[in-house]
Amino acid sequence: MEKARAGKRDFFTKVGEEKMGLFKEKHFSDESYIELLNVISANGYKFVRITECTKNASRSGALEKRMMLRHDVDMSPIGALKLGKIENDMGVVANFFFQLNAEPYQMLSPWCVDICRQLQQMGHVVGLHVDSSLFSEEEPKISGTIDWINENLFPMDRAVSFHRPQPKTLGKKYDSFVSAYAEGLFNGNYYTSDSRGEDLFYEKLNRLIENNQPFIQLLLHPCWWENETDRKAIFDKLAARKIRDLKRYLLSNFPKVFGNVIEDEVEE
Repeated sequence: MEKARAGKRDFFTKVGEEKMGLFKEKHFSDESYIELLNVISANGYKFVRITECTKNASRSGALEKRMMLRHDVDMSPIGALKLGKIENDMGVVANFFFQLNAEPYQMLSPWCVDICRQLQQMGHVVGLHVDSSLFSEEEPKISGTIDWINENLFPMDRAVSFHRPQPKTLGKKYDSFVSAYAEGLFNGNYYTSDSRGEDLFYEKLNRLIENNQPFIQLLLHPCWWENETDRKAIFDKLAARKIRDLKRYLLSNFPKVFGNVIEDEVEE
């Protein structure tokens, strides 16, 4: 009887392992992220910069399999820098897109600009994440914004990812910058994402890799990869950073006014 039970346990263990497929670590941690990159590389995929892709990136019969790893920085530049360092240590290039109007952080702040520069020094692409509900999707205006950032902050790459893109943007080609939603780069058949902090993307990514899909766009948001999955904990961390940034700003610009009010040190 005990032998039969053991055999039954072994059977279900094997079935469970088969369901997990290529990935064993299915949660948002540094360990699972490292495994994720290792699995992709081990299956023959080359990580590519969006600025080096063409509209035929997804064509069948390509000489090499390519993975366009994309990070939309909606909430956490600090998380973006952490992922960028992990990727750099592993010889991986990724594509980061920062928002001008993100409430959790201020892209124009010196510390965020420094993060953008660090990511570029590692070889990553740093582009603009355009909120389509607030900013125009017209090419001259977007291109002009990138020009302004280049002239005043840092040499931003001419690459754009749209936040909540309008239907007319999907598949559209721009002449002065490359869009993550351009034809050949974005298609539901070879795109997957960790949107809403869910790990359902693993299943589709597993299938795409096993089917030797020649081009895959994988969107991972840095805010979900800070080793914290509890929504309340994530909110508390973002709120604490917002307060820290406010203190830093006030102490830097109005020390005589707020020096006695903000008594605790501003931690990094």
